Amino acid sequence: MILSPALGLGKLACQRPATRCSSRMPAAVSPVQSRRTIGLQQQRQQQQQALLAPPQASSSGQADAGEELVPDTEFSITKISYGSILTPLGIFLLAYGFGAFFQLLPGADVSPLLLIYGFPISLLGFALAYAQLPPVPCKTTKAAFDLRATQMTDIQKQIREDTTRYRYGDELHLDEALDKIFKFGRGSVPRRLCPILKGLREEVVEGMYALILEFESSIDMSIWEEKQPKIQSFFGPGIVARVTKVSDNMVEVELVSDGSGAGRDGKTKADALPPLMPGLKPRQQS
Repeated sequence: MILSPALGLGKLACQRPATRCSSRMPAAVSPVQSRRTIGLQQQRQQQQQALLAPPQASSSGQADAGEELVPDTEFSITKISYGSILTPLGIFLLAYGFGAFFQLLPGADVSPLLLIYGFPISLLGFALAYAQLPPVPCKTTKAAFDLRATQMTDIQKQIREDTTRYRYGDELHLDEALDKIFKFGRGSVPRRLCPILKGLREEVVEGMYALILEFESSIDMSIWEEKQPKIQSFFGPGIVARVTKVSDNMVEVELVSDGSGAGRDGKTKADALPPLMPGLKPRQQS
């Protein structure tokens, strides 16, 4: 049978084998696509290696992991928020007093007494909760804990105890002490830049007990370095003060015991210094 070229069948028949062969041949890959494919494969290999590789701790993480921390097990009533106790107590007395007054609960005879005491207790609880300054966290290493009894000065102990308990009526921890050191509003540092104490650490520095104060501060580091002698004299005697800039807005003040024994045992002092905080007795320097 002869196929007519006019019908185009002969041309179609001639093109079919070529089409089949071309569909089986791999398409040409451009250089850009090949580079992308290689890059994706390398990324996948790196991700798999990162998942399989053991995590590497930083030098600071290794140092922290090697130091045993001592939990704070000392109980003190000052470490409890009075507002968190008095507020629910006053509300309970008020609620029960109203329920008893309207004979919804037993105790109608004592309902006036419950209302009389519940109202001021709840108000006092709200006021204390509003005015309270929460304590700052304190991390203590085992080595520093062992040196407390022999090297901690009276001022270091006072700072630790006063900043790790609830305070009422104060805006910031060590507010009075920082005002005496930087003279806010009377020099180059405005009041709004007062450093904020964020935490404490008890560590051993060069074999000596050290209390490290962590401040969030926007004050220039040159001013901190200028006030370093003032900080040492104010929180002394018996300590060496060091100021270190940790980050853009974090400064650490190290109060390291000098091992002289000064500032301990409550010896007779010569001249009085301002109190660390409002309401405390004036300190004295030997």
